[in-house]
Amino acid sequence: MQAFVYLRPGSVAEAVQLMHAHADARLLAGGQSLLAAMKLGLNAPSHLIDLQDVPGLQDIRLDGDSLHVGAMATHARIARSPQVRAFCPMLAALAQGIADEQVRSVGTIGGSLANNDPAACWPAGVLALGATLRTSQREIGADDFFEGLYGTALQPGELLLAVLFPRPLAAHYRKHEQPASRFAMVGVAVARLPAKDGAKVRVAITGLGNGVLRWKAAEQALSAQWQISALDALAFPSGEALGDIHASAVYRAHLAAVMCRRAVTSLTGETAARSTRPVPARTAAPDTRADGVPTTEVAAAGGSVLTGTHLLLLPLAQVWEGILDPLVLQRCIPGCENMQALGEHRYAATVKVGIGPVSARFQTQIALSDLRPPDASGMAACSLRFEGQAGGLGHGQGTAQVQLARAGQGTQLDWQARTQVSGRIAQFGNRLIEATARKLSGQFFERFATVLQADNAGELPAVSKRPANPSLFQALRARLERFLHALFRR
Repeated sequence: MQAFVYLRPGSVAEAVQLMHAHADARLLAGGQSLLAAMKLGLNAPSHLIDLQDVPGLQDIRLDGDSLHVGAMATHARIARSPQVRAFCPMLAALAQGIADEQVRSVGTIGGSLANNDPAACWPAGVLALGATLRTSQREIGADDFFEGLYGTALQPGELLLAVLFPRPLAAHYRKHEQPASRFAMVGVAVARLPAKDGAKVRVAITGLGNGVLRWKAAEQALSAQWQISALDALAFPSGEALGDIHASAVYRAHLAAVMCRRAVTSLTGETAARSTRPVPARTAAPDTRADGVPTTEVAAAGGSVLTGTHLLLLPLAQVWEGILDPLVLQRCIPGCENMQALGEHRYAATVKVGIGPVSARFQTQIALSDLRPPDASGMAACSLRFEGQAGGLGHGQGTAQVQLARAGQGTQLDWQARTQVSGRIAQFGNRLIEATARKLSGQFFERFATVLQADNAGELPAVSKRPANPSLFQALRARLERFLHALFRR
């Protein structure tokens, strides 16, 4: 394990100051994920900032109509708390079901939520209850806090202080455990909350591989009819789940529906058996998603095949120029710290990848090939290949096929990427690697669309927010940008 500096602040202000002072520092809230990653060499922080002496972070108390649970409250303390048991028994039961007594005595609710492990229990309970997360800067609703795999709305230097839970009418959490780790293979939290027009139901699911999410179809059905038969016609889409050695995506989707039914029956007192009425045929494709998130399929040669589509409100020629522009590429690659030209359409870059407890810097080479510029039919295409080494942590490589097609005054961008990793970083398993590849690939093309549209805003009247007659300053700025782009290409 690499040497680090151990720091122990005595206040929130001091902790925030230390976070800003040391860019590669990590907060130590319980350490149940971070220390394991450090032992494996998958994370090497320069400083550890231990929060256990910061006053108030372990408090559990009533705060008006809400239950205030400090971010440093351990799972064991929450499970034993009379206030928690009286306010919302589900929270105490959820905490008691996490791992073993040793982990519960050290791990904290704030550490779990800030890490947002895709198989953790706390994100499901917090999301189902629609809790509010209080930080050193603001208050964030649960719906806005969780951002996919290991992602949260927390900004650099922002410290999670507490979670504020509303009082539910009823709530229950059920999970199917992975026997060795006791992480949720699938976990479902169902909460019935008071609303102006009666009651509303929220259903949150963890363990599917991409991070906690809500099952909106089940929520609508149960809000309209609070009994188990409301779920009879529903099947959770397998395209929302990822498979691994423990369970396939189809099985995880099946478990999500089963655990949801069991959670509801625990609250209504009904039997979980389906009614005898006919169930509509289910035609949901296993590898598609309704929300536009990139889909995944198993690659024959290993790794993952990811796909996605974006519609850019820019002409085809400008999108093509953006793909060939190294400055645009550098701004779009997640975690890219620097980038240098090695030759025509070949670059070397240092890319920092941080997913949950894993943090690695890859020395990466990127190459564009198979260039097919826009033709008379309004089509263009190219391939991107990237290969990176993270020292002793392992090796990663991948390819992306990009196709462009004219769509009115805009351009449709379709991409397909295949990624693989090897070495110690691959020990986190296929499901994590697949979800990580999906997230990073999606981020790259989302940034590409955003950056390109921002840089080219105003060049097409139909999609422009810039006046038809640009100011002198705007014209000079555009010329300067073109000059820098050309200089960089040399």
